[in-house]
Amino acid sequence: MNTDEAHLLQALCAIDNPTDMRRVLGDLLTRSEYTALQKRWAILCLLRDGVPQREIARRIGGSLCNVTRGARLMRNPACASAALMARLDPRPSAPRP
Repeated sequence: MNTDEAHLLQALCAIDNPTDMRRVLGDLLTRSEYTALQKRWAILCLLRDGVPQREIARRIGGSLCNVTRGARLMRNPACASAALMARLDPRPSAPRP
């Protein structure tokens, strides 16, 4: 990890509330980048809830390829996003096909 990356990660970890995080991400990302990040997170949450991939693509308005990529990620036991979701909401995940 280079020092720029380490500094960015330390700065983001120092944020302790959603309002400040929204403001910082709004400063760092374009509106379309922020929207894309929200969509990616929504895809992962819906996959965790067991929503079928085609239904997710329809709901989110994204491509099935993006949803499939998310599904492949969520099947990986080392998926950091899945671990974060479990920490934030410890209910059991839907069974994975």
